[in-house]
Amino acid sequence: MAYQVSIFLENKIGHLERVTAVLKAAQINILTMNLNHTASGWGILNLVVSNPMQAHHLLNENGLSAALREIVVIEMADQPGGLDDLLKEVVKAGVNFTNAYGRSAYANEKAYFVIDTEDVVDARHKLQQARLNLLSDETIYGIS
Repeated sequence: MAYQVSIFLENKIGHLERVTAVLKAAQINILTMNLNHTASGWGILNLVVSNPMQAHHLLNENGLSAALREIVVIEMADQPGGLDDLLKEVVKAGVNFTNAYGRSAYANEKAYFVIDTEDVVDARHKLQQARLNLLSDETIYGIS
C-alpha cells in the first residue's frame, strides 16, 4: 500500500528544513512533495518518501506533527494533455479526491498522479475497474 506522510508545518524560516534534516539523517528519500498554505501561517506538507512508516515515526519522535495516510498513485502520460486524459477516466470511474499532486518520472515518458481520498479501498477498486495503471509499492518506492 502506498502512503503519504503529512506534516502540519508552521510557515517560518527553517521549519521545512527541520523535516528534511530528520529524513536526511535517516537516509529517507523524498520522492514527491506538495506544500500547501492553509491559514494563519500554517500549512500542510505532503510527502511520498522511500520509507513512509519510518519517516512518520521519526518525524513525530522529533516533535513534528506527522500523520500517515494511504494514497493511490496512478501512472499517466508525461505530455501535454496527459493529466486531462487521466482525469477524464478518473471522473468516469466516479472517484473524488480531497488532495492530489503529480510527479514526472522520466521527461516525456511517464508521470504519476497521487490521489488522497476518503475511501482509498473504494477508489482503488473503481480505478482498477476503469483499467487505470495503479502503481505497485515496488514501483513507487523503488523496491527491487
